[in-house]
Formats: sequence, structure tokens, C-alpha cells
Amino acid sequence: MNIFEKTIYDWTFRIIKTESKTGAWEPSEFISLIEQPPTPEMGDYALPCFSFAKTLRRSPVQIASEFAEKLQKNILPNTPFTSIQARGPYLNFTVSAAAIAEAVLPDIFQGNYFKQPSKMDRERVMIEYSQPNTHKGFHVGHMRNVALGDSLCRIYRYNGYDVISANYIGDVGAHIAKCLWFYKNHNSDNPPEHYRGEWLGELYTKAVKKLEGADDQEKIKFQQELSQILNKLETKDDEILGEWETTREWSMQDFHEIYEWLDVKFDHFFYESELDEEGRKIVIEGKKNGIFQQSEGAIGVDLEAEGLGFFLLLKSDGNTLYSTKDLALAQRKFDQFGVKRSIYVVGAEQTLHFKQVFATLKQMGYMQAENCFHLPYALVMLPEGKMSSREGNVILFSQLRKEIVESIQATHLDEHQKDWSREELDETSKKIAVAAIKYGMLIQDSNKQIVFSMDDWLVSEGDTGTYLVYAYVRIRSIGRKISRKVSPDVDFSLLTHPNEKKLLRQMLDFNKTVFNSGEQYRPSLLARMLYEFSKDFSRTYNTCSVKHAETEKLQAARLLLFHCVAETLQQGLHLIGITPPERM
Repeated sequence: MNIFEKTIYDWTFRIIKTESKTGAWEPSEFISLIEQPPTPEMGDYALPCFSFAKTLRRSPVQIASEFAEKLQKNILPNTPFTSIQARGPYLNFTVSAAAIAEAVLPDIFQGNYFKQPSKMDRERVMIEYSQPNTHKGFHVGHMRNVALGDSLCRIYRYNGYDVISANYIGDVGAHIAKCLWFYKNHNSDNPPEHYRGEWLGELYTKAVKKLEGADDQEKIKFQQELSQILNKLETKDDEILGEWETTREWSMQDFHEIYEWLDVKFDHFFYESELDEEGRKIVIEGKKNGIFQQSEGAIGVDLEAEGLGFFLLLKSDGNTLYSTKDLALAQRKFDQFGVKRSIYVVGAEQTLHFKQVFATLKQMGYMQAENCFHLPYALVMLPEGKMSSREGNVILFSQLRKEIVESIQATHLDEHQKDWSREELDETSKKIAVAAIKYGMLIQDSNKQIVFSMDDWLVSEGDTGTYLVYAYVRIRSIGRKISRKVSPDVDFSLLTHPNEKKLLRQMLDFNKTVFNSGEQYRPSLLARMLYEFSKDFSRTYNTCSVKHAETEKLQAARLLLFHCVAETLQQGLHLIGITPPERM
């Protein structure tokens, strides 16, 4: 609740309390009613009066009209509101730009506006994301999961949660057996010096194609060889264990390098290979306790009452499944890490699976199951269609990084090739590349497919991460071109232009936007706000010059305004995982 919403609450609630013997609203419930009118001309805040009709026994239109008349006495020179008007069933309030400026600009300048609340304010939450498979190449499709999870971690920390960022590595499975089978029996090339994990992914693709292209006799032979390797992996046979550990490390080295380049950090790594026995014990114990049931030799849980069928947990041959290990993983999260809320960023194709997992955890007595959430996301597509590691039609990370950096240096930084150091050129191109990738992955709501197009995402005009970092650099350049020092001691009443007020309103609402982005699991809300904010800055820059301001006092006020816009944009970009360069 900001100062203006609190004033609306105090003034309006006083009237309701006087006129109603039964009506009472909690401040949070009351504030949730307050809206922003569709156009600035209608005001800055709107209070719909429908909720008061039953209590006050009058129509919402009549209530709005009467309240507007009674509240006119509050419009005084020292109050932030300049008008209160009834518009149908709505009570509209207009706030002066000077009042908004005074409420936000000094705090932003002094670094207080973006201070995160104490972690004690909200519960511990674990956000699990990325979850790549070893022995497969890390490709552009993986970036959406990384961008979503990293941004949610940053947003949740900002909103006061005690966040643990976690990664669940898929280091077991048939795909690894296929990769190692080809590596041992059909590969003649030496591993490359760099990106060995990607190279293993190429071997996996070759293995799949060799198996599919084999004749009947070869298929029998190949399947026998593959079964032997898979069996040795499952029994942790020394003969294969060393190769598995070595090649797994190649993949992990790739992953760590990629995360470092993307400025993504994890507090903990879980490994699928570590959860087999834990999961098996949980299922066997659950059967003994009557939570799980046996069916045709297999063990599962009956979720028919929830409309989720029979959830298989342990196969009849005693082998575990993804479901088995997910129960063990959840148990670790709850018992070892004290997690109260658990968020899983996983593709939409796993929606049913997670509904079954959460329902099972609830039957096991875990209260935290109510606060488990699966954030599904749609696929990242190429213009020509779906990507698949199995088919080999993916844009690998190494290829993406090379091509996007080269494109940025050729098109966006070409004029600086002679006067910038190689270190600054590389660092700046990296920041632009990360901005383009992460923003492109976040601007759409997670349920919508994304078509990846490097050329489109690197355009410096339009709805791109490249445009946002250009906007930031442009704002910062204004301060460098003005000899005046930025100061919070300005005349706020000089900021009268509607475009200036629009920027002020967006800064006022910034923290609310960040909070909603977290609670709705939608970093896209913040990404969209930053784009609109940047566009509004551009309009203000063209109508409200700092350099050519009519007076020195106006120049000082606008310089502070634009400085705070840059600070807000920088903070917002940080929350979606972007660090903009200071010059371009």
C-alpha cells in the first residue's frame, strides 16, 4: 500500500464506517479494489463502488456521486490529490505529479526504494529449474527454462523470500547408455578440447540414427550390447562406472561454463543418480503403511478420487521411475532444506506428472504439498519447426554464442572496434547477447510458444532486450553530457508534463509490479513493464529536454527524473537477469 492508496483508504473508509453499522473491510481487502483507470485523463486511481452497495443500500452510481461530493473538502493545497470525481459507479482520484515525484525520486536517488525486505518476512522457497540431461548438448531450447527460473529466483529474493535456487541434473537413463554404447563401440574420434558435453550429445544423436538405420541382424546385436551397458549402469558396475563419471563431468563442465556466461547461479545441485535408493525405500515403506498399493507386481498410488488415475511408482521388476525419484527429491527438499514452498520450472508436457506427484505427497502427509507449484512452459521452436536432440536439429549453445556475439560486434559495436579494448568489446557484446536471449525468452507468458530468431531479437528498435539496453545506455549518456551534478534537492512542482508524470507513475508502481510478477509466476509482467517504461522514456526525452530546459531549476528536476528512470530500469533488468552495459 503506497501513500496515495492509504489516503484513499483512510478518507473513504471513514465515510463508510460513519454510514454503515455493519460494513467493515480489512485494508488489504479494500486496497485490492483500487484500480488504475484505462487512461490518465480519467485519473490515477479508481475505486469501484459495487462492493459497498449491499452495505450502504444504495446503487454504486449513487454511492460514487455522494462520496465524490463529500470528499471535495479534502482537496486542499497541502494534499496530494488535485481532483476527486464520480464517473458512473467509479470514484476517480487524480494525484499531482509533484506529489508522486516527492514520494519516489528521493528514495530512488538515495538507494532506499529498491531495498529488499528481510528474509524473515516470508517463507523459504526452493525454485528448481534448468534440469539438463548430461550426455546431451545444451541448446537454445534450454534457455527458456533457465531464463524463467533465474528471473523467478531474483524476483522472489527481492520480494523477501528466503530462496534456494536448485538444479536437478538428469544423469541416468537410456540416452546415456546409447551415448556410451556409441562412444565405446562405434566412435573413432578423440574428444575435443572444449565443449565435450556437446560432443557427447552429437554421439547420442549418431547412436539413435545408427540404431534406427540398422538391419534386423544388426538391431539384435546392437540391442544386446545396449542392454549390457544399461544393466551395468543400473548396477554401478566398475567397468562402466569410471567412463560414466568421466563423461558426466564433461557435461557438467559445459553446464557450469554456460551458467557463468549467462550470469546464473545455483545454491544446490541434485542428481537423479543419487535418488534411486531413497525413492525405492519411500515406496516400499509407503506400501507397508498402506499409502501405496500393489498392482500386477508393480507399486503405485490410487489417485482416482482426484481424477488422476493410478500413479505408478515402482515397476514390477523393482526398477524405479521418474515418479519414484521425484518423491525422494521432494522429501529432501522438505526435510533437509526446510522448504515451505517448492516451485518446479518444467515443460508443459509434464503437467499431469506433477499433479500426480503433488497429490501423492499430500497423501504421504506433507503439508508443503499445498504449496508445490509446477510452472509449465511451452516449447521454443525454430522457424522451421520443433527442435530435438534425438534428431540433431538443434542450435547448440556454443554455436549460438559464437554467432550472436559476432553479429553484435559487426552490427552494434563496429564503430568502436578501433577505440575500445578487446576486453570491453567482448564484455559489451556478451551483455547485449544475454539481454537479447533472456528478454526474448521472458516477454511471452510461459504458456505460449516462442519462435527463436536471432536476427529479430537483436533489433535495437522494438520489443527486444537489445532495445532495453540501448534505452538504458541512452539515459546514462544524458547525465554524462550535463555538467550539473544530480541532486534530490529540486523543485518537484516543475515536473508538469504528462509524459513526465507517466514515468513517475511507473516508478511508483514498480515494486507492486515485481511483487505481482512473483506471486503470479509471470516474469513477463515485469518484462512488459520495462519495455513500456523504456518507450515512455523515449517519448519524454523527445518532449522534455534536459540539455535545453528553459531554466536551471527545470534542468535539475529533469536530470533527477532521468537518473531515477535509469536506476529503476537497471533494477528491473537485474530482476530479469540482465546486466546492461554503461555505453554502446
